Amino acid sequence: MELDDINTTSDQLEEIIDNPDGAANAGDNVQKLLPESNDCYRKETGNGYITENQNKKSQKNFFRKHGKWIAAIFFILLIVLVITISVAVCFANNEDNDEKYDPSLFKLQQKFNGSFIVNVVQTSNKTQALKDLQEKLADLYRSSPALGRFFSEAETFGLRSDSTVVQYKLTFVYPEEQQAELRNFTLSSEMVFNVFRQFLYDQSDVEPETWFVDPSSLKMHTMH
Repeated sequence: MELDDINTTSDQLEEIIDNPDGAANAGDNVQKLLPESNDCYRKETGNGYITENQNKKSQKNFFRKHGKWIAAIFFILLIVLVITISVAVCFANNEDNDEKYDPSLFKLQQKFNGSFIVNVVQTSNKTQALKDLQEKLADLYRSSPALGRFFSEAETFGLRSDSTVVQYKLTFVYPEEQQAELRNFTLSSEMVFNVFRQFLYDQSDVEPETWFVDPSSLKMHTMH
């Protein structure tokens, strides 16, 4: 109650008590001036008054009607949270063993040799053209996702003024513990050859600057 209401009530009580004729109705008048009850405390709102019990009932009715939806949404969010945490933990603990290797353990060698035909375009420096071929060949295998870690060396030779055939040699190294798997699959002649041939086909669409390799002329053999 506001302070003005309290003062008004006090004045009215004194008037009722001082008036003998109104003594009989004093109890009724006082009862009207008092709040209805503690349980029915009236709360002012924009649209009038609502009791505290009505407010509590309204909240209970809301949860009765929407409780299942709220529980379902909470359950779904909980599942999403658990899945997100599980995936994050899996990625954190999933270490790719292929990315961990010690080059000092790569003591075994796998070598290949072969040849291809090159068309040298408007250049008189055969030595420089041969060096460029060797660097491109080394970059090719060094950047290969499957073969890069095992690649050791590339050599090119045999380009003479009266010949367009270039001979090459490739050297790969690998650890002894994976010898069978690497020799038969990753470092097999088919794998190494296909990487080289695909590179040549990709380059065949590019206009050559000083040289061009014919993909159909590529040959490769395993050195024993």
